[in-house]
Amino acid sequence: MSFHWEFTIGARETQRFYRMLALEKWGKGIAGFGLVGALTAWMYTVGGSMSPAVRALAVLGGAAAAMALLTVWLVGYTALKVQGQMRSSGRESYIQETDIDGFGIRVTVGKNRAKLGFEGLARVRETRGAFYLFLAGNQAWILPKDQMEARECRELRSLLSKVVERGKLRLKRETERI
Repeated sequence: MSFHWEFTIGARETQRFYRMLALEKWGKGIAGFGLVGALTAWMYTVGGSMSPAVRALAVLGGAAAAMALLTVWLVGYTALKVQGQMRSSGRESYIQETDIDGFGIRVTVGKNRAKLGFEGLARVRETRGAFYLFLAGNQAWILPKDQMEARECRELRSLLSKVVERGKLRLKRETERI
């Protein structure tokens, strides 16, 4: 099984990648802000004449509001930061030629070429929109699913599950929508 694609990596793909990284990094922080929101709501409702059910709803609402506010801020901040970086680089998109077979991955962007065996990948992550083949913590090759056929996604998922260590792999289940 071998694959060849010429992906166009633009603002949308780059934004999705950095948003995924930010949400991964801040997942526990978002939960912590939810706890602070819940405790704040609890403190404001203690000693009042609210029923326990209404107080519980207020606590849940406080948690949800704090988590939502931080998430919206984080997504917005990340989007602005990526836009600024793209503007300063002067490049809004690029073509990433990607070849994958049972032996590894070869990627060409402009005059730059890279070749890597599957054992050299730091991790592999699949989201609803793309496959990310990580070279390091925040550096990955982006394989956008909307530029692939559904059959190719299934076959790539199958290949990756065979050649990448289980601990480095986070793929969608076959039954999940692409």
